[in-house]
Amino acid sequence: MATPPMKSIVKTLWLTANIALAGMYVLASLSTFIPPASFSFISIGTLAFPYLLVGFILAIIINFFAERKLAIVLLCLLPAGTINLLNTIALRTEIPWQASKDSSTLRVMTWNVQGFTSYLRKKKSKSAYKTSRDEMLATMRSYNPDILCFQEYTNIENSKRRISIRKQLDTLGYPYSYCSKDRAGSFPKNPTVYVEDGVAIFSKYPITDTGRITINHDEKSENLIYADIVFNNKPVRIFTAHLQSFTIYADTAGDAKKGENIYEITYKRRKDAQYKVMETEVKHQQEVTIIRNEMNKSPYPIIYCGDLNITPTSYNYVLLKGNNLQDAFLQKGAGIGNTFYKIGPTLRIDVCLADTALQVQQCQRNKIKLSDHYPVISDVAWKK
Repeated sequence: MATPPMKSIVKTLWLTANIALAGMYVLASLSTFIPPASFSFISIGTLAFPYLLVGFILAIIINFFAERKLAIVLLCLLPAGTINLLNTIALRTEIPWQASKDSSTLRVMTWNVQGFTSYLRKKKSKSAYKTSRDEMLATMRSYNPDILCFQEYTNIENSKRRISIRKQLDTLGYPYSYCSKDRAGSFPKNPTVYVEDGVAIFSKYPITDTGRITINHDEKSENLIYADIVFNNKPVRIFTAHLQSFTIYADTAGDAKKGENIYEITYKRRKDAQYKVMETEVKHQQEVTIIRNEMNKSPYPIIYCGDLNITPTSYNYVLLKGNNLQDAFLQKGAGIGNTFYKIGPTLRIDVCLADTALQVQQCQRNKIKLSDHYPVISDVAWKK
């Protein structure tokens, strides 16, 4: 009996859709191997991989009942994403955080603090700023880390409106610090008020040496810094950096105020957004190459903390981690562990990468919404 035309069309469309899905899944699975500078479109695959993986598994399940042979073919392709999967998800159940620690443990917190002004941006009030700042400081106090690594750090001195963050951290037991000062200077209207921002490292341990390395010449960007400390009689170099942000829709709200529909803006700029992602990932490769070269020069074991603005499925993440660093979250965290919550549930872009000379004891991503990023806290100790 001949197959009805409509059924034949549906089968053809279903087969075509599965082939397209398989092609996109396999391509996204290769994202850790392909440099964005060589094939910038792979950058889209790094962001899409978790969703393609879910769609691919659903297609296998559906085909198991509808097209068994096709399901087997797709199942054979599933392992292509193993590396990306293992870089994305920590395959264990969450372990309760142990607040207490002894002197053999170094506790490190990394946090994009959004200038300590997340509430202020929403409410535009002095009390809102104070609430945000105090709650962030309370979070730091509760974890009592030995090292604080900040991105989008802003400190203002001699202001009647804001108390110096640096001085407050000093009272919390962090007398040693180093800031990249990517932008620093006095207010034109009030020369006594001094502002500095960039990335910063605060330490309970004395800092024996510091350095700043330019990774991006854009005036709005933040760069790489390091600080050396001695932990349990052994030196360790702490790095932190903030890779270039995508800022895809930074001007969308402004255009909407001019009367243009927000959805029309988004639709018209969809292709521009795709190009922006690809362009930024190429820039990230340049930044990561500089960072990796600088870390290779370190005479000491290293800990790298920062806002990568890239996901663990990217070539740049693998390049940064290299062979001598381990991702603290993958070692001791649980689940996907997204750290930037405003766009999607899969963006784990803030990391603590510890030298293989160190053992990761625990790692937690705290889902506290005081910035647009969650803090990541890690305990490490020297291997015996």
